[in-house]
Amino acid sequence: MALKPIAVEIYTSSHRILGRITPTGRGLFSFLNINTSSYIEVEGALLSRLHQPNRMVGRYSTLSLVKNEVLAVLLSNRMELGATGASRGGYTRISNHWIHIILGGYELRGMIEMHGAFNFATFLFEGDTIFTPLYDATLSAILFPKIEADSAAMLFNKRKVEAIGFLPKNEQPEDASA
Repeated sequence: MALKPIAVEIYTSSHRILGRITPTGRGLFSFLNINTSSYIEVEGALLSRLHQPNRMVGRYSTLSLVKNEVLAVLLSNRMELGATGASRGGYTRISNHWIHIILGGYELRGMIEMHGAFNFATFLFEGDTIFTPLYDATLSAILFPKIEADSAAMLFNKRKVEAIGFLPKNEQPEDASA
């Protein structure tokens, strides 16, 4: 079976990269969380600086990035993530939590899915995944107000998280109660 490249928009602390990643395995979530690889390769990469968002500074057939320095990877739809949850025994309800995340010069807003109630310590420090999905997400660069992006699905680097807060009801999307 031929692997299909996935179009991505990647943010680091200083740059925005557009390109394609061809994941091995079953989607981008599992590919980015492989702990035996410390880098990812972006094909057909277009590189721009955050402080000059309209100026492309590089075009590369392949650009290699250090995984730990990637802050967020935006996708056009949820299906490109692949399987994201661990199976659990018994009857456990998945809960949606609308959150505001501060990490590495960015603010993210969106919805995470968890088993049961939200627990900050469990969410950030348990398990060995680096990247965690955020749905119906928005990204804003704190120092560069022109940098804003919306995404149906995003993977963010939970090792770079500085703070998390719950979004007030009036800041959640209208259909958030469903």
